[in-house]
This record gives sequence, structure tokens and C-alpha cells, in this order.
Amino acid sequence: MSLSFTKKYIFALSLIAVFSIASYINLVNLIDSQSNDAKVINISGKQRMLSQKIALFAINFDENSLQKTVDLMEHSHNYLLSLKLSKSLRKIYFDKPVLLNKKVKEYILHSRKFLKYKDNKNLSYILKNSKYILKDLDIAVSAYQRDAEEKTRELKINELFIVSFILCTLLLEALFIFRPANRIINETTKELKSEKEYADMITQINTNAIIAVDNKFNILTFNKSAERMFGYSASEMLNTPLTDDRIIPLKFLDNHNKGLSNFMKTGKLKNKDIVFELEGKNKNGKIFPLRVSFGIKIEKNTKIVVANIQDTTKEKEKDALIMQQSRFAAMGEMIGNIAHQWRQPLSSISAMATGAKLRYKNNMISDDELEVIFDKIKDHTQYLSKTIDDFRDFFKEDRKKELFDIYDVIQKSVSLIDASYHSNNIDLNINIEKDRKIILNGSSSELSQVFLNILNNAKDALHDKDEKYVLIDITTDDEYAIVKIHDSAGGIPEDIITKVFDPYFTTKHKSQGTGIGLFMSRRIVVQHFEGVIEAKNSDFEVDSQVYFGAEFLIKLKYDKNLV
Repeated sequence: MSLSFTKKYIFALSLIAVFSIASYINLVNLIDSQSNDAKVINISGKQRMLSQKIALFAINFDENSLQKTVDLMEHSHNYLLSLKLSKSLRKIYFDKPVLLNKKVKEYILHSRKFLKYKDNKNLSYILKNSKYILKDLDIAVSAYQRDAEEKTRELKINELFIVSFILCTLLLEALFIFRPANRIINETTKELKSEKEYADMITQINTNAIIAVDNKFNILTFNKSAERMFGYSASEMLNTPLTDDRIIPLKFLDNHNKGLSNFMKTGKLKNKDIVFELEGKNKNGKIFPLRVSFGIKIEKNTKIVVANIQDTTKEKEKDALIMQQSRFAAMGEMIGNIAHQWRQPLSSISAMATGAKLRYKNNMISDDELEVIFDKIKDHTQYLSKTIDDFRDFFKEDRKKELFDIYDVIQKSVSLIDASYHSNNIDLNINIEKDRKIILNGSSSELSQVFLNILNNAKDALHDKDEKYVLIDITTDDEYAIVKIHDSAGGIPEDIITKVFDPYFTTKHKSQGTGIGLFMSRRIVVQHFEGVIEAKNSDFEVDSQVYFGAEFLIKLKYDKNLV
């Protein structure tokens, strides 16, 4: 039974695919082999130069250069020995008469002794053996070159073998598949569209909006997704200038037109490789969020800018939902902290009021004592009121940017969990240069949320530990304010440390954690402070005692001139 055209074609393609993959693998091996061999030959050749430099620097008593050269020669030697050695190379390094490994190590040893003692004995050894070791290193270099040539020859033979099979397969395919099917192929070819029509088809089925503009700012392409997204038909938009506010909100229009004009003049698109989070406007005037990237095409007399646009409305709604869940989770934590903050003052108020009432009934209290008790109760109620104000500030919806000192935010965050830490016997320390001000520009309440998320996680991790320490270390470099928060809970397991910033990932029971605290913390740090947040395990020191646990590194962009 003869095979159909499709089955023959699939079989031939499968053979070609197998041989092509084999050819690719062989070619990759050839390239890797040549690259690695070149590197090894270069390093082994460099050993010759280093051996002579050691002698030269030793004669001139150039200690710094000698030290660096000896270190480099030793590192290079160790690297070469770490590689898989051929039989001939192993003989050169470890067998008589060369014993290159022994000679190199002795040469390095005497060089280090000379660095230490500056004596003639070791200098004489270096000078005497430099020419001998050079010859032995030449032998090794030659062996490396022979090995590389042999490997290359074998891989080239393999490549020739594979290419021969591919050519045979292609010949058979041409004779027994394509030739009989020539009539079918010709008929099918007549149905194909031109390259431009094909490209237009791909553009039209793209799920993102594709809009192309020519050097006169006229719209060349407005695909189906663009029609759905902006509400205009292609006939309304094509061949009209994209310089008005039909789909571009007024606040972006000026920058859009300037950027477009600059590209048409210079042929360079400043923001070609950048993905922008912007806004668009549909036919009904509704503003919605967009993610836009730009591409360009330049021909002799034509410059074209292509915008690839994605509607991120649903994504923003999802982000808003996650943010809301994060706030609810944080609110749960804060309610627990309020309970800790209020427990002692309420207990004191209750005790004072009860005691005063009993003494008053028994005529055992004076007016002056009552006044003192009332003043104390007033102080406690003011403290409770201040606590409420602090927690209310934390949950304010207003996220306007402001200038603030990072130390003040950390102190405020610590004050919100202070009672909780105290009840759990956790010792919290803060390191910062005395009277140092580090001014940031952003939302202080958002940054406080980041610190509170990490401090609350540290509290949970330390719950059943014997030694309970948290250290907050605050420093700066030329670009960032750097905050490191350590705990002594023993560290994050290596199999999950890369997941701690993922949304909904939590090691707590579902009733205790949602897994969005650290996810939102990273989003705040990265998007609102142009920073970085990372988690790792490390040692830290408190009162000359070393502890081990999780370290959260937070780097926040800041301007040194904001003081």
C-alpha cells in the first residue's frame, strides 16, 4: 500500500529534522570544543609568559607585580588540572620525564618563598629553572594543540557524514515526493497571497492592537484588535494623521508628537526597546490603561513606526484586587498589634478605676489622690488615641509623594509592632549613623507597609525560637538607601527562598497568612521607589554575638541633595 503525499512528506521532514538536530548538536559541540580548546590553549600558552614574568619581576624586586603574576599562574595551573586531561597530557603533567605538575608547583612555591624572604637562594632557583620550565610548558602547549586538532578533525568528519545523509534525504525527497506533487504545489501556490497580504493577515489576527504610522504621520495599519480596543473602524483611521487626541489622551499628546517628529528627522527612535505603561482613549472618550512597545522600519524613502498595544484594564483590576487583599491582610496584622498596644494601658486604667472606686466607697481616698488617678487615666487614654491615629495614618488611601526621612518611617513602623515584639520577648536593634538624615521621595505609609510586612514575618518566624533578635541596619551608597532586616530564626529553606515574593505563596497556615505581603512589598519597592528587594540567609552580629537567619535587603533610590 503506497503512502500518501502527507505521510511521505512527514517522514522525509522527520528524517531531515533528525539529521538537522544531529548536525546542530555536532556543530555546537564543534564550536564549544574550539572555543574551549582555544581558551585552554591560550591559558596554557599564557603559563609560559607568566613563568618568564615571574623571573623578570623577581630580578627587579617588583613585589606587587610578582605577587599578582604568581597568583595568576597558580590559578591558571589549577584550572588546567581541573579539566579532563587526555592520556598524553596526563603523562606530561604527572609522569616522568616531564612531571610538569610537580615542577610548576615547586616553581610557584619558590616564588612565594622569595616574596616572603627576599633571599638569593629562592631567586637563584627561579632564574635557574625559568628556562627549563618554559620548555616543559611548550611541550604541554603542543599537546593541547594536538588534542584540539584531533577533536576538531573528528567532529568535522561527523559533520561531513551528517551533511551527506541530509543531502541524500533531500535528493530522495525531491525525486519521490516533490516531483510527483509538483502539480498540487503549483495549484496551491496560486492561492497564496503576496508577502504584504500575508503580513497584513498576521497583523489582523494579532490579539494586540497594531498601529503603524508613516513618515507623514498617517496611519498605515489599524488592525481588528485596534478597532475593538479604541472603538474606531479601520476606514475611519487609515490614511489620517495620528497627531490628534482621538486615541491619545491630551496629557500624552505633546510627547507623542515630539517623539514621532524626532524619529522622522533622525531615523532613531529613542524609546525603541522600552515598554511603556500609558493610557489610551476610546471613541466614547473613556480613558483606559495600556502597555505599549514600539518598533521601526526604515527603507530608502520611508520611515515607519509600529506600536504594539495591549489593554491592561483587567490586569490593573487584578492588581487592585491583590492590593486590596494585601491591605486586608495587613489590617488583620494591625488589629493584632493594636490589641498588644492597648492591653497594658487598658489594664492600667481598669486597675486604677477599680481601686479608686473601692477606696472611695470606704472613704479611703483624698481629692488630691483622685486628681492624680484621673490625670493618669487621661494620659493612658491620650496614648490610646495616639495609637489609633498612628494606625489610621498607616491605612490612609492617599498615596501622594512626599519627602520623608527613612529613619522616621522605620521608627514609626517599629512603634506599631513594639508591643507585639515585647510580648514575644523579641530584642529589636536599629543601626544608623548618628544624626544621619536619609531623605526619600515617595509614600511613607507604603514604605512603612513594606517594613511592617517583613517585621511581622520575622516575629512569626521567631515564635518558637530560644534566641529572638531582629537587627535593622541602615546605610547608603551613591545611588541607594540600603536597609537590611535580619532575624535570628535560622533562615529560609533553600527550596523556597526563591518563591517568597511570589503572589499567594506562604509558609503559614491558610488561617494565618495570604502570601501577598512580600509580593506587594516588592511591587512597592520596585515600582514606587525604583528599588530592589531580595531575600537570602546570612550571619549578623548583635552585641558581639553572631546569629544566623533571614536577611531582607531593601535598596531604595534616593537623591543625596534631598536633605
